[in-house]
Amino acid sequence: MSTMNYVPEPKPQFGPIEVTALYYPGTEQMAEWDQVEQTLPHIKPLLGWYDEGNPEVVDWQIKWAVEHGISNFCVDWYWNKGVQRLDHWVKAYYKARYRKYLKWFMMYANHNEVRAHSTQDQINVTKFWIDNYFKTPEYYTIDGHPVVVYWASHNLDDDFIREAADHGEVLKPGEGIRRAFAISNQLMKEAGLPEIYFIEMFHYVKEEVKQRLQWAKDIGCQAAMMYNFDLVAYQIAPEAAKMEDVETHLHYDCVVEASRKWWPQSSLGSPVPFWPLLPTGWNDKPRSFQYARMVYGRTPEKFLQMCKNLRDFCDKHSLRHIVVAPLNEWQEGSYIEPNQEFGFQMYDALRDVFCDKPAEGFPPNLVPSDVGLGPYDYPPMPHLAKTSWDFSSDTQGWYRNPYGTAYLKNVDGALHFFRNGVKVPSLRTRIAPFDAANFTKLRLRMKINPSPKFPVTGNYPDHGKTTLSLLWGGEGNPLILPNNSITIENIASTEVLPDGEWHEYTIDLAANPRWKGSIDELWLDTPRLFLAYFDIAWMRLE
Repeated sequence: MSTMNYVPEPKPQFGPIEVTALYYPGTEQMAEWDQVEQTLPHIKPLLGWYDEGNPEVVDWQIKWAVEHGISNFCVDWYWNKGVQRLDHWVKAYYKARYRKYLKWFMMYANHNEVRAHSTQDQINVTKFWIDNYFKTPEYYTIDGHPVVVYWASHNLDDDFIREAADHGEVLKPGEGIRRAFAISNQLMKEAGLPEIYFIEMFHYVKEEVKQRLQWAKDIGCQAAMMYNFDLVAYQIAPEAAKMEDVETHLHYDCVVEASRKWWPQSSLGSPVPFWPLLPTGWNDKPRSFQYARMVYGRTPEKFLQMCKNLRDFCDKHSLRHIVVAPLNEWQEGSYIEPNQEFGFQMYDALRDVFCDKPAEGFPPNLVPSDVGLGPYDYPPMPHLAKTSWDFSSDTQGWYRNPYGTAYLKNVDGALHFFRNGVKVPSLRTRIAPFDAANFTKLRLRMKINPSPKFPVTGNYPDHGKTTLSLLWGGEGNPLILPNNSITIENIASTEVLPDGEWHEYTIDLAANPRWKGSIDELWLDTPRLFLAYFDIAWMRLE
């Protein structure tokens, strides 16, 4: 295969410890990168504000990963009753030239609404896996068994218990998910494939660790892993925190020390193998602004030390599989993929500790410009000259906030999306500047279908609020300030009804004296109702 005018062929570098990296395919358009560019521009990837759906971009990611010891990606994968999203990276991966060098498997991000899981849905999703992934040589297996990680096993278990109750059957906790796994494995058998190797995803440490790991074994999982560690470091090693630290603002030294304490707590004596986690930081300003949680003080030198600590731990206890988590969650500040802030230093730390150095030395760290390729940036986010939206087609310049909104699309001539309740605005648009003096109100027609499980409460602040707000910014009156917070004074609101019916609402903009000057950015903050669906038929400034 010729590589003339293309990404140079990878030269894999591995060692005795297998390295899995969690991969979040969260940038399907420039709108997602735009929030990073506005708040943390210095972390820009060396691939640029890149198009994750470009197979050539994926080939660079494959090359860099395998040349620094990463042999497989565990990729966030979304399915909600047959509706997929953020699958652009996997599609591009299967078109990439160098996919044979890097395996992948899914972390089924099943944080869906109540009753999204069912017997029929389990049949449908398993058949999809079999038809599209499990028969491909690139899909990661353990002893021949395709690997599937479940983000929220309790969601699957609860829905199968509800389905059984609908038919007069009582299932105990854990029996629902075992039934779901049995359905999948029966279909695997019928397809002539080995059973699935299921992995439980661990999130918190407030609960009894061994109890949660016993749950993983009891429901039929063969292993367990963790998505991110930084935000729970304070619970594990509060003595390592700085005097000014709190759980939401933490020095990286605490993460390094907490990791060293957490590995033996979770990975030694576990009922199922628990793959030790190598955390990669946290700073979710691009998504959360003034509500952000962050780990500060991260450096390549401290990351290198944590790598050495983990290597020593694995060697001492004969552990041979670790997880880097995550590799590229840019909007949450969890990343080590090569970038302008650190270059290749984080990747080099991983390689230098976990790879066997060849006699000729490691391959050089090439970037696209070294071979006359790139850039791979998305086109800039468009700033449409619009002050009214009929949603007769597409989303007409409105984009989701990745932290609080999902499944944003046009459905039957309405803007349709899913809200998870997080305390951040749900939709945004950047527009050609207009004079605020020309408009006094925002009118829209909207329908809200709340979750039957969480009609007014949830796990985050303000979940039960029924307030609809518009936030704005412009020249001389910015929405996003230099300290990466939102000017919450630039806001106007009204109350709405989450009753599943269509209603028209009016937000009085002129009532706020800050509605003035040139406006070039709007954010719509819908009620923070956990797992609620929203539809907007039209919206206009008047």
